[in-house]
Amino acid sequence: MSTPPEQKRFEDSVPAEFLPPKILPADPFLESNVVDVSGVDGLTNYINDWILQSLPNDLTRMIFLASLRDCNSGLYLHPELSPHQGPAADQAFRICHERLFHRLLTTRLAEYVRQLREYIRYTRGETVTMLKTWKSLQAYRATVPMGVPVTSSELFFLNLSIALEILSQETAKTLRV
Repeated sequence: MSTPPEQKRFEDSVPAEFLPPKILPADPFLESNVVDVSGVDGLTNYINDWILQSLPNDLTRMIFLASLRDCNSGLYLHPELSPHQGPAADQAFRICHERLFHRLLTTRLAEYVRQLREYIRYTRGETVTMLKTWKSLQAYRATVPMGVPVTSSELFFLNLSIALEILSQETAKTLRV
């Protein structure tokens, strides 16, 4: 009695064909945009134009950049750029992070609230839970670039904590209605 096709093991079917990595065609996107980018300025422009622009706002971009920074060494480690660009990638990400941070320092409070709301929507997190967690853990304190003046960091933290409180109160009112 033969085995029905749906019960046959994978090995019993026609073997899959795998190409060795050196024969696979190179990714044209990576080839043209990552490998050929030279210098810190070119890499910084690439990061701004191709990586950060896909994120909805400056706060989300700051959080993303902070997530690339190793907490022990302070180096920015991107899975595609760092292996190819080394220290130049770290420096370019650092520059982008500092520029975003300084831009956020001049942002009005209402814009912080809007960007925080948009970040929560972007992550698809549950608003009440995220707000409580952010207030409790204050993980946003790890999003600032290294080496910025303490007064600048404190201003950012104050703006974000006020935005958290405003958004918490707005959310509480919405839930009561």
